[in-house]
Amino acid sequence: MPNPLDMKETKAHCNTCGGERNHKVLCSEESSWTDTDNSMSGNDSYEMLKCCGCSSIKLRHVEWCSEYYDEQGNTIPRTLYYPPAAFRPHPRWFVDLMLEVSFKDGNLHDLLSEIYVALRNDQRALAAMGVRALLENVMVEKVGDKGSFSANLKAFETEGYVSRIQRERLDTIFEAGHAAMHRLYKPSKADLITLVDIAESVVESIYIHHSKVERLKKGIPPRVPKAKG
Repeated sequence: MPNPLDMKETKAHCNTCGGERNHKVLCSEESSWTDTDNSMSGNDSYEMLKCCGCSSIKLRHVEWCSEYYDEQGNTIPRTLYYPPAAFRPHPRWFVDLMLEVSFKDGNLHDLLSEIYVALRNDQRALAAMGVRALLENVMVEKVGDKGSFSANLKAFETEGYVSRIQRERLDTIFEAGHAAMHRLYKPSKADLITLVDIAESVVESIYIHHSKVERLKKGIPPRVPKAKG
């Protein structure tokens, strides 16, 4: 076993700590390949890493291929982590959601969990579709199925679950999900964060905030009528 003091250090993503952190390189291997028939070549670098902060272990795979290009036409490597790197953690209330929703709409928690899996694996189109499906389920559960997205969204606003401005934002989210399904739309990472931010806000407001406010209401002592005279 190598001496930890002699181990090389590198920056790498840590899901537990969140973001880039110093890691010890426990071991590493490299390999290369050439495809002469198609004039392609590449190499793979594997590193077993240990976070210097939380001591979690992960495998980093840096893959380079002569056919991988960025928008400027430069060849670039692709970095993969196992377990996958989470660029967005679960919200603090994620576990609470499982406790707050009823059994019949418990799939909301599962669907939100699958959206985070898509985010971790950079499956942006699938995540956008998942956000659309999540919000559609929330609306139908609260106001019933009115026969179309626009009718459901209108009823959602009419019954006070969202404001007019929020409804307009949700309309944009539904359109993004529709485009991902039918028009090969793949949102940028920044746009996807916006989609998930708004979806999380709606879910938290309807399920988490509602329960907390109800508990708060029960704990507030009633007003004492002023004595006359």
